[in-house]
Amino acid sequence: MRQLNWNLWAGATLLATLATLGAAPACSGGAGTSETATGSDSDGDTDGESAAGEVEVIIDELGVTHIYADNDEDLMWAAGYQMATDRLFQMDLMRRRALGRRAEVLGPGLVDSDKASRIFNFPRWGAADAERLRVEQPHVYGLFEAWIAGVNQRVDEIQAGEQPLPYGFGAGEGELNYAPERWSIEDPFIVAKLLMFGNSNQLEYELLTTFIEEFFPSVLNTVQISKPVYPAWTLPPEDRPALAPSVGAPTSPRDAEPPYRPRRQLDRAQLEQLGRGLARLREAMAPLRVQGSNNWAVSGRFTADGRPLICNDPHQPLESPSLMYTQHLNSADANGRIDVIGWSFVGAPAVHLGHNRRVGWAATTGFADAMDMWGVTLSGDSGAANLGDETIPVIWRNEQITVKGGEVVTVPAGDVEAGGQYHGVLIGDALLAPLGINQSMLVGDGEHILMNWTGFRPTMESAAFAAMNLADSVDDYESASALIDVGTFNWMSADIDDISYQTNVLLPDRGGAAHDPYRVMENSPESFEPWMQERWLPQSKMPRSRASKTGYFATANNDPFGFTADGDVKNDPWYYGYFYAVGYRAKRLQDELARLTQRGGVTIEDMQALQTDVYSTNADLMVPVIEAAWAAAASDPALSEYAARADLEQLVSVIAGWDRRMSRDSSGALAFHAFASHVTARALGDDMSILLGAIMDIQAPWGLKLGALLLTESYPNSGVLLQGGKHGIVLDALAQTADWLTAEFGGVDPSGYTWGERHGTEFRNPTPALDYGWVSTDGGDDTVNVSMSPFFEGGDITTPRSRWESHDGAIFRSCTGFDAEGTPVTWMNYSMGNSADPESARFSIAQEDWRSGTYRQLPFARADVEAALESSFTLKRAPTEPAM
Repeated sequence: MRQLNWNLWAGATLLATLATLGAAPACSGGAGTSETATGSDSDGDTDGESAAGEVEVIIDELGVTHIYADNDEDLMWAAGYQMATDRLFQMDLMRRRALGRRAEVLGPGLVDSDKASRIFNFPRWGAADAERLRVEQPHVYGLFEAWIAGVNQRVDEIQAGEQPLPYGFGAGEGELNYAPERWSIEDPFIVAKLLMFGNSNQLEYELLTTFIEEFFPSVLNTVQISKPVYPAWTLPPEDRPALAPSVGAPTSPRDAEPPYRPRRQLDRAQLEQLGRGLARLREAMAPLRVQGSNNWAVSGRFTADGRPLICNDPHQPLESPSLMYTQHLNSADANGRIDVIGWSFVGAPAVHLGHNRRVGWAATTGFADAMDMWGVTLSGDSGAANLGDETIPVIWRNEQITVKGGEVVTVPAGDVEAGGQYHGVLIGDALLAPLGINQSMLVGDGEHILMNWTGFRPTMESAAFAAMNLADSVDDYESASALIDVGTFNWMSADIDDISYQTNVLLPDRGGAAHDPYRVMENSPESFEPWMQERWLPQSKMPRSRASKTGYFATANNDPFGFTADGDVKNDPWYYGYFYAVGYRAKRLQDELARLTQRGGVTIEDMQALQTDVYSTNADLMVPVIEAAWAAAASDPALSEYAARADLEQLVSVIAGWDRRMSRDSSGALAFHAFASHVTARALGDDMSILLGAIMDIQAPWGLKLGALLLTESYPNSGVLLQGGKHGIVLDALAQTADWLTAEFGGVDPSGYTWGERHGTEFRNPTPALDYGWVSTDGGDDTVNVSMSPFFEGGDITTPRSRWESHDGAIFRSCTGFDAEGTPVTWMNYSMGNSADPESARFSIAQEDWRSGTYRQLPFARADVEAALESSFTLKRAPTEPAM
């Protein structure tokens, strides 16, 4: 573990509680209302000096909560109380997700998901984080206790009948009918561990890659899995390491070292069963899913006012209510140190993304590889695991999952550890087998899959978030983000003078990718060595830049270095990652930022337009392919049957004449989406139909990327898979698209359909009154304003869906500049609202702004907050007894 000088950050970590303690929406209230709530003793109080201070809460006209307290402890108490007031039901479901207890209230459909949380043992690792904070930063730990005291005060009032039972807990139609429980000090750390795991998780991708390499090696002789659709790298040219030259056609994995185990021969039924199992795993791991995002920053050298601009739109599951809160916490106007505004995850108290009085920051998922898997053998009646040339004890535990209705499911989980060092958890029998995945198909006979993650250890992310919130400059912010151990974030920051980008995460220093860390690895001493020795990739090999020449940088979950340019990560200076986003969004961001900075005078409005941009970069690749195929049809007798079809001529005209924007009112967008999906299925379906359906269903941009690179002949051996000729494949897909349009809309005439009729976003919730339902939205699989929606039904590449539903996207959008004094000023919109009360006006107050891309200024200065006041009230914290 990296050694950190925690004493240096002792003062900064004071804010960690606040930064790592979640945002707390305020109580519902009408305009001009004022009320007082009195808190009393609760589990989280730290000493007998708690002041009976009043805390002011203001709700502005955008539904944002602003909390003003005399000191940091009162502020944290109020933040906990207010979060529980507005989001207790959602907080409880998030905590149950982390604890593996959702099946207890939601039924057997959540058992698989609960198993994952139990096997990965987030309670153990969250509690370890809490204990480390208690020992190393007791004052910060005390602030966490103050937050817990606020949460539990609200729970106590509900249990005593002094406050109404929040919707969802009740016995009404569609509600879950169970009582809220008090929170422990460990609970927010457990939730945070779940979130950090989700940010790092690559388990499904590594298993899928293993599946492809084991059973579809011929595809890998052509398709380079890691190669992006566009060569768009995060680091500016001046900051990239030297790369190895491209070597042309990829080497077959069977020719690589170490030698692969003999390939198994499975019949189609067995392959389909394994494919279905991987799909079920993806569903079970959905709460732990890695999400994408966009962020970028522009130097003041290129802006209209000479000050930097920084933007962020995190892509998260779009649920009702939102998974994030918009909040402002201020004790600095009085006797505290905190003045921070932004967004935080429910149940994990923090302002994770936003700004303070001097610095604004933003983050995306970096997709660095912090997780490995191996095939290992067990011995000693399964009391030990053989890891390379080491034999390590296996400590077995039986996890008991209570299911709604009374059933109890036992989950046997095996932790491999000794001498205070954790080596991973066995996942094959406990997690994979019940889903229909026979691990012996993916590893050697008699082997078991072992998985390890760098977050399976006590970490101190709270200290990092603390220092971020107190940062006075990008220099301070870089020092703060260097404290991050887990969570593969691309951090950007800006102050009035400069912009910064860097990533800091605990990664094994594997010395390259010789042992294929992007798949289930062979059991060799060399593959375990960096984990056994706790040999981590040094900071000097992490991406970082000030864009001294270029003046801007952008991340869209793309490769920061360019290591995947040739589709081979084995010939690079070091191994960093494999499963990046495919490059559609990154290409558009970089093209537009290059254009805007070359023009100069960049404005906040330019940034907002880019953030809501729905231009299809896949169309830039595929429309010329369509036009070339149509031209060939006119001259090639073998293609004459297509040339004779008037509906195909009209369809080509619709797509070619389209402005390439995935807008709700666009007919071309709908036609192109159907074509792009059909042509990918047509080009690759014969060779990998079992896999392609799962890929298109799980991560549509990856499927579209494979099709685009194949049909633009960007793979060295593209012709091997283009049986029947490229033009014939494209024309056949056009015919399939025309036939589908005719069946659905009566013809290909563009007046008969629009993108918004079939494409939209569904905001789901297990209770009816909180389920916001489906709304048509702009954007597509490949746009900056992303809105991914599978075309085919459940992985079946022969059956289109009746409606294309997106469930992930920009949970908020923010663009931040600076006033003349150097204070950040944010313009934003966010999904849903800050209240989880379906009867509250604030339940969906922000939804139309989010859907339409309308930006409003986020009030931060006290005068601006008061000018936007919609309601206000006072919370008064009662004196507490000294802790025993």
